[in-house]
Amino acid sequence: MGQAYVISREYKIMLRAGLFAGNADTLLQQAGAFWRDFAQAINPHVFDTDGSLNAMTKQRYIRFYDTKDQHLHNNHYIFRERIDTISGDREVTLKFRLADRYIAQDRCMDAANPERGKSKFEEDIKPVFQSLYSFSTTQKISSDKRLNLMDDPGRLYPHLPKQLDTYSETEPLLVVRNFTAHEYVLTGANFQIGKEPKVEATCALVVWYDVEGAAQKPNVVEFSFKYGDEDETYPREVAQRAYQIFQMLQDTILAGWIDHKSKTKTGHVYDMS
Repeated sequence: MGQAYVISREYKIMLRAGLFAGNADTLLQQAGAFWRDFAQAINPHVFDTDGSLNAMTKQRYIRFYDTKDQHLHNNHYIFRERIDTISGDREVTLKFRLADRYIAQDRCMDAANPERGKSKFEEDIKPVFQSLYSFSTTQKISSDKRLNLMDDPGRLYPHLPKQLDTYSETEPLLVVRNFTAHEYVLTGANFQIGKEPKVEATCALVVWYDVEGAAQKPNVVEFSFKYGDEDETYPREVAQRAYQIFQMLQDTILAGWIDHKSKTKTGHVYDMS
């Protein structure tokens, strides 16, 4: 396959989930307080900050599927379902993620019906500065589609079976750890890291609650910012400024908000560090 362009670079860090406990109003208040502290800290180093994390743009249920022995995850794949809590619309995503860019990009992620699948190649960046390259394809599925055998992702993504070390279409597919996250996504804030051309990094706060747990006690809270270019044109000055902001996020200025011991969202699902 030819080179896949990195269309977005997303920087992610975990926050102290306990600080966001409470009802929806409390969540929004705390999200706003974090944004004010963050914007104040980065203001001397960016061209502009705008908005706040006050728009609850998505509410959905999240489930990860795998075999009993986590065969997909052991092959660096993630198979995830999202269900919109308002409309009930369902979508699935197959993602391959690895630190080596050239391994990550060299696979076919096509949906069974390519016109229904949306693929993207991205760079995810975790503290201290660890890059993971992810190639993913998302597609909608019907409300009655069952996801209970490996044959299901195998049919939805027909190139998957031959990219696994072993594959059995009749092997049971399970919800990982029987965990379903109730996800809230807060957006509405950005900051400018490039002037000519203008480049803005958009921000998001992702909050996960266990549907079987306390309704007002989040399990994990993730803050992220990202910027992108379809042709992977990232000027040094823009990348340098984003790098600097990410280092500041990990510094003592925002230490009261940051949880360096928290698992990532995927780590929480798979119960790993």
